[in-house]
Amino acid sequence: MDSIEDRVPFDVVVSGYAIHHLTDDRKRELYGEVFGLLRAGGVFVNIEHVKSPSGRLEKLWEEMMLDSLFAYDTERGSRRSREEVADEFLHRPDKAANILAPVEDQCGWLRELGFVDVDCYFKVLELAVFGGRKPPA
Repeated sequence: MDSIEDRVPFDVVVSGYAIHHLTDDRKRELYGEVFGLLRAGGVFVNIEHVKSPSGRLEKLWEEMMLDSLFAYDTERGSRRSREEVADEFLHRPDKAANILAPVEDQCGWLRELGFVDVDCYFKVLELAVFGGRKPPA
């Protein structure tokens, strides 16, 4: 089986809901590795969970998620209360594995590494789609 190095460079690298588990230093390092894997003009897109810019917006995100989870449970016939759903969501075991960084910081890291056309293309509270392009040759 070919190694990843045998298939480089790539036109597109996409990540979804994975990088937020890495430390900020490792995130920056990984973005540099992605830059190295792209051909000139190649695109990196990251669909990610990002840090809220304020406690108020973090609370709004949690409330939106709780409303969605409670509605999902109810539609499937669950009799759990919203408080039970909230307790499960707010105290889930994987929450500690989240190391969230603001999307603005992450876009800045991409620019520092040489990516162009860097932007947050879509964002709803703590969910963001952002990325950039390796400059053409």
